Amino acid sequence: MYTKLIDDQINQLEAVMDVHEGTPTILVEDALSWLYKVRGQILSNQKYTVQVFPNRRGYLNVLQSETFFLNTPEETSEVQTHFTQVEINEFKKRKDLAIDWDRVIIEPVKAEN
Repeated sequence: MYTKLIDDQINQLEAVMDVHEGTPTILVEDALSWLYKVRGQILSNQKYTVQVFPNRRGYLNVLQSETFFLNTPEETSEVQTHFTQVEINEFKKRKDLAIDWDRVIIEPVKAEN
């Protein structure tokens, strides 16, 4: 995934900052700032599936942003099955969802090429 590449670059630039002082540090800080921003944008757009039960029809589905049910992880125009981390965090706050969030499997949706 793209975040691994970005994390590797961040680690390398942070190592350069530890070794060098002065002008190169300013350039590295600018590069790090840009990488942190890109990484944040990627992560904020990342979608995940939420598997509540360990079977093919155990995935969280939402119909028209209101009706929650379990089914397959395939998303359609009527049913949402891929969620951002922000959406998942909001689901966790809901008292009407009887989900044991400690046992849920949350996996990133692989980008389609």
